[in-house]
Formats: sequence, structure tokens, C-alpha cells
Amino acid sequence: MKVGIIGGSFDPIHYGHIQIAKTGLQKLHCDEIWFMPTKSTPLKDRILTSDVHRLAMIQRVMAYDPRFHVCTLEMEREGKSYTIDTVKTLKQRYPDHEFVWMIGNDQLTQFDQWREPETLTSLISFVCVDRDGQLAKTQYPIQCIHMEAMPVSSSEIRKGNKLNYVPYSVLQYIYEHRLYIENFIAERETQHRYKHSVSVAHLCEEMALANGLDGQKAYYIGLFHDIAKNMDKIHLEQWMDAICPENKKWAIPVWHGFVGSEIVDRIFYLDDPQIKNAIYHHVLGDDHRDPYAMIVFCADKTDPLRGYDSTHLIDLCKADIYQGFWAVKNENDKYLEEGK
Repeated sequence: MKVGIIGGSFDPIHYGHIQIAKTGLQKLHCDEIWFMPTKSTPLKDRILTSDVHRLAMIQRVMAYDPRFHVCTLEMEREGKSYTIDTVKTLKQRYPDHEFVWMIGNDQLTQFDQWREPETLTSLISFVCVDRDGQLAKTQYPIQCIHMEAMPVSSSEIRKGNKLNYVPYSVLQYIYEHRLYIENFIAERETQHRYKHSVSVAHLCEEMALANGLDGQKAYYIGLFHDIAKNMDKIHLEQWMDAICPENKKWAIPVWHGFVGSEIVDRIFYLDDPQIKNAIYHHVLGDDHRDPYAMIVFCADKTDPLRGYDSTHLIDLCKADIYQGFWAVKNENDKYLEEGK
């Protein structure tokens, strides 16, 4: 059996990895592709997402092709994962298998930093699969093949970019377990706004759970409620012209709610209508029926980071969001009236 191996942190796995696997099946004529997640990566200092989560995300991709498999050999080993140790173990366990280790351009350029590179290339074949159209040069006997361009990396995805390159089942898992999500916000908001968004998210969750509602949904509403807050006027107006030009009658500071409701759907693929609706109305507080819209309005206005004692209002919202909403609404209207 000829087995193509794709090693990596898979933090998270994405369509680029899948395309490499397909290339191995098609161009290298492999019988199977084994995804080999690392326990830790010698050439990277970043702490990886837990083995449990990374493995679960990989497992969700196995349904794409019956020839895809997961090999947890490196995860089972403590300490840093050195390919030379993995290759020796594989050859010992599977003496009748022919292994081909598949790497990307980034690994080809630093192959001289791998442990015992000459020994590695003498033990099994290495193939560099070109993902970006620019094959690197190497002094080692490594075959290079082209594949369809796939301009994505796990690091981009961890920042909330190019989520369309993440299989839907994997993205669902990411949201279900809140992996990387706060990074999505940190990349797009000022430090002050980011702290506010995280605080509001947790307050929304507490209010929802206290009222017998979905805490996860409320958390995401709170986390993303200000996602368009730091967008400049030019881009805000472009979004407004595209999605709701009739709402341009409102003052510009109100627009980020309308735009944010579309961004969570179109950019972050949170296609829940209640999440969109709550973010849409959170600035004006003009949805008096949807409890999630009431929750984010209240949590936004009573966020403890605003610097005043809002304990009484928060307790009211937790006891009964409908009564709490009107109390917060009245307090906010009074504040706005006094500020005129």
C-alpha cells in the first residue's frame, strides 16, 4: 500500500489541507492519505489548541473521502514531534507500506532545520506540494508537484479571515467550542472596544441562562455586537448602500448595528436570524419582542466596564428580561434626554 502522509498542527484543518490530500491521491497515486497531527511543533513556539479539539476537527474531514485516515502516532508521543522518530516508527510498524511525506513550500524552505534531514530523505520519499505557485528551491532530493492554488493558512483562519476555506462541519465545531473566536474580535476592534465586547458577551450569556434561553447564542450576539463599530465612514456607507439604504436616515453612530448584522452572516457565517436581528436592533433598542435583542441592548448599556454601578439593572434583567429591558430602556432614555 502506498500511503501519503500530511503532517501538521491542523489548527484548524482547512480546504488547503484537503486539496493537498486530493493531490496525493491523484498525482502521486496514493492508496490512502494519513493526516498526522503533531503533539507540538519544534519550529513553532505557539501553544497549539488542545489535542482533543484539533483531532475532532480532523475527524470531521474524514467523511470527504474513504481513503482519508487519521494517524495519532505523534499525538501519542510526549514532547516535541520530530519527523525522524515518526518515520522510523512507521517503517517498523508497517514494513509493507510505501510512505510518501507531503509538505508545503513553507516547510521546504526550512527543511534544513528539520532533525536529520539527510537521513529522512534516505528513509522515505518527500514531496513538496506547491500551494501558492512559487516553488522554493532545495538541496535535498525532494520531488515538487503543483496543485490548484489554495491561498489560505491556519493562522489566517485563527484571525477570522478566509472562513470560506473552512469546511462547514469544522466551522460549526469551532463555534460550538468557541475556538479562536475572541481572536476574530481582537483583530478588528481597538483594545478598549474588544474588552467591552467580551464583557458584554459574557453578560449576555448570564442574562440568557437566567431567563432559560440559549446562552451560547446570546454570547455570540454580545461578542459580535460591535463588530462594525471601528469601520470607517466610507466602508460603512458602502455597506449601508448595499444592504439598507433606507436606514441612512439614522445618525452614523447607529449604522454599525445594521452593518454588523450582515457582517456576522456574510463574513463569519453565523447565519442565525436571531443573532442577526439582535445585532441589527442593539443600538436603538427598538425590538420589544425578541428576548435576545433585549438582552444585548441591556448588556451593552449595563456593562460593568462602563464605570457606573449597574448591579441593580443587571439583577432585574436576570430575574425577568422583559421587565429589566424596560428599566434599562427608561434609564437610557433619561440619560440621553439629560445629555441634550
